[in-house]
Amino acid sequence: MPDSPPLYDEVADAYSRVLDAEGIGLNDPVLTELLGNIAGQVVLSLACGQGQDARLLARLGATVTGIDISTEMLRYASDYEAADPRGITYVNGNAQDLAGFSDASFDGVLCHMALMDIPELSTTIQSVGRVVRRGGWFVFSIVHPAYHPHVQILSDYLLDHRYTKQGTADWLPKHAYHRPLATYLNELVRASFQIERVIEFHQQTANDVVANRAERDAGGVPGLLYARATKP
Repeated sequence: MPDSPPLYDEVADAYSRVLDAEGIGLNDPVLTELLGNIAGQVVLSLACGQGQDARLLARLGATVTGIDISTEMLRYASDYEAADPRGITYVNGNAQDLAGFSDASFDGVLCHMALMDIPELSTTIQSVGRVVRRGGWFVFSIVHPAYHPHVQILSDYLLDHRYTKQGTADWLPKHAYHRPLATYLNELVRASFQIERVIEFHQQTANDVVANRAERDAGGVPGLLYARATKP
């Protein structure tokens, strides 16, 4: 998550009330499928926030370290760990350099819905490539960069820029970073990752029968993008 100042410090209380308030851990079948069998692996939860994705990794049997730049989000993560210990280690640090971690120190890295909030994508993915062992993996999810809300005006799609979100919930920061899909894929290749799978996911509108029927009839527009890449 972004540096100077960490944007998620400002929304940590509201964020933690809305997402995984019980501290159970993330429930995301698409992400879980991409992760596969990670029991016994050493895994980094990148930009882990209040730890919901780190708790998912631990539930799947991994030895987990979570890193985030927001001390307020980590406060919640640590509280959840204290209340229900899962062996997760939390570190206050910058996802853009991962300075506290040695080369090839993880079997895999998960970054769930956070790359859009990090200013420097290239250095972040290069850092992930540095800390992942050969044969290791990188799984991430993002808001789909080709559709609303990342692209308010179609002609802005090719821009690589920081933008102000429209109609943002009070538990999310007001700004994020848009990059074209090609930027994400090219940065993975530059960091010597091989892309194994990409999933474009359409999530139906909760408790809105009319909207869901219309979206289903139209085939749905993917709001989320998931990817898995490996380091040969």
